[in-house]
Amino acid sequence: MAPVLKKYKAAAVNAEPGWFDLQESVRRTIHWINEAGKAGCKLIAFPELWIPGYPFWAWTLNYQETLPFIKKYRQNSLPSDSEEMIRIREAARANKIYVSLGYSEVDLASLYMSQVLISPTGDIINYRRKIKPTHTEKLIFGDGTGDTTASVVQTEIGRVGQLNCWENMNPFMKSYAVSLGEQVHIAAWPLLPDVSVRKEPDPYTNTADPNADIVTPAYAIETGTFTLAAWQTITDEGLKVNFPEGKQLPPREIFNGHGRIFGPDGQNLVPHPDKDFQGLLFVDIDLDECLISKSLADFGGHYMRPDLIRLLVDDKRKDLVVRQEGADGGIAYTRTIDRVGLSKPLSRSPKSEE
Repeated sequence: MAPVLKKYKAAAVNAEPGWFDLQESVRRTIHWINEAGKAGCKLIAFPELWIPGYPFWAWTLNYQETLPFIKKYRQNSLPSDSEEMIRIREAARANKIYVSLGYSEVDLASLYMSQVLISPTGDIINYRRKIKPTHTEKLIFGDGTGDTTASVVQTEIGRVGQLNCWENMNPFMKSYAVSLGEQVHIAAWPLLPDVSVRKEPDPYTNTADPNADIVTPAYAIETGTFTLAAWQTITDEGLKVNFPEGKQLPPREIFNGHGRIFGPDGQNLVPHPDKDFQGLLFVDIDLDECLISKSLADFGGHYMRPDLIRLLVDDKRKDLVVRQEGADGGIAYTRTIDRVGLSKPLSRSPKSEE
């Protein structure tokens, strides 16, 4: 399917999530979808774990201190087959907009760092889970499976892809995405402090600055894509609910102002947001602007040597319990997207919600 729209407006969210509050998180999600729709956008990109906010406290608190936070986080994470997800899908349909949403997904007793791409009809056209949570994230989230790995899907606005946080730095994930001809990329980022508070031996790459201004434009350059970097922000009120009572709070400014949008050649396309900015970053996309960068260096095509270097991708789900299928003793697989209910079409008539 060739793109119907080559030129259109898109938005990246640079705002505070509804910390530990599923209903408030959904309200804010729908609010920004509506705002992007009013602005005439065809695509809106949300940050990593936008619902119910990124658990950055896992990097700063000790084990005992994190336990109450983990419980509350689990209680306010988003099941994929929930009424809340239906409301978000309905908002996408009401605004006729593509929505890239990052959320903490509840699946039975486990959480996953998930992303969906919702179509303007409210259908889920891509569903993925971060393949490997980073460091302390492993204490909260599980790994993605083979059938939740793909990051790029063909749409009416081009081949759109999504990755979470350091997946945007992972050379194998970039190779996979570029092999699928990605044209527009959502780099979904969490809440990270800037380099001003870095302490040795914590690496420079574990701060916001290099991820916003090195990793993200590098992704755009290496893949030849428009790259929308959606970031979370935080207020003083948000800090209070993310730390135990009596704990000294860091200044909010160190976490904010990192939203970015880059062109296919790595050029910055929007002014850096102010530290207290809460809102949307807008960009005018022209898919033909990808042509020159890709004609010079298409690492998914003419500028690669598959006879020398290849990437093997296993896209099957591996279940703990499997069923035999047929007389030949084969294994029956149930796609994760079917099992969690995301493949079901919306059955309600469209409605608007603020």
